[in-house]
Amino acid sequence: MSKKKSELFQYILIMKKEKPENINYISFLLCFISWIFFLYYTYAYGSFSSVLFWVNWLIPVGLVWMIGVKRKINKAITYKHPLFVTGCLWLLVPGMRWIALLFILFILFDHQARHPLEIGVSDEKIVINTFFRKRYEWNAFSNVVLKDGLLTLDFKNNKMLQREIIRHDINESEFNGFCREQLDLR
Repeated sequence: MSKKKSELFQYILIMKKEKPENINYISFLLCFISWIFFLYYTYAYGSFSSVLFWVNWLIPVGLVWMIGVKRKINKAITYKHPLFVTGCLWLLVPGMRWIALLFILFILFDHQARHPLEIGVSDEKIVINTFFRKRYEWNAFSNVVLKDGLLTLDFKNNKMLQREIIRHDINESEFNGFCREQLDLR
């Protein structure tokens, strides 16, 4: 966390993130289905000498390479590069170029989904760092509590957000006192 960002908030809570395996499966499937479509398209139009047919083979090579890298280093990987190549290939299919935009959007959402959710708590507001940052004034809450590593944001409109935090170095009683003080001021 940068120094400037931490000066804005008295507390920064990092939420626990689920493993991104579902995102990886969807990314793999999108690339694989697109590859099958490109093969069918070049077969149906007899354009085996086209750029689409030859560049199309980058998709399975990229997917196999990503799986190999994952097994070799046993580290979390993303399918951004195969998705980007697949999206670019959609630009070569007449009438289907709009699908490239969907792939670009999926890459952006994939990037955001892999980052842990951060919640900044200041004396003015609570900010939830999502793709579209959400800012809530203190008067939107009826209660904010951190107990046993579980943050509960209880809104006045009967909505509730409850998430487990990763770092447990925050003094819960101090945090809850700070939140109670901010709620009492509003």
